[in-house]
Amino acid sequence: MSRFDASRWNRILIWTGAALAWSTAVIVSWLEPARELDAGLPGTVATETTDSSLQAIMPSPAPQGLVILRFTPVDAPQPEVRTVFVNRPSGGTSSSPAASPQAAPEPASSGS
Repeated sequence: MSRFDASRWNRILIWTGAALAWSTAVIVSWLEPARELDAGLPGTVATETTDSSLQAIMPSPAPQGLVILRFTPVDAPQPEVRTVFVNRPSGGTSSSPAASPQAAPEPASSGS
């Protein structure tokens, strides 16, 4: 037996449809002034007199507040190759002590 009977499914679908319709209407009404603004301008873009170095760093903000920044990646420099020569003396003696197994110490009992 399902937790959601037919009437509950119908209420879920009705509220979901109402929420989608309401949000669509809000978005369309929010975008409508932008369409009127675009229709009023015959292809001209308003330019401001700004410093060109500042313009290259940060573009002027758009009327709706959306700014698109483009990043051009730079190739990483090649890693520097370093060659290190180590001279070891060639002799019969070894600088490291010989590994000899040692016996484990006997456990000391406290007598209890």
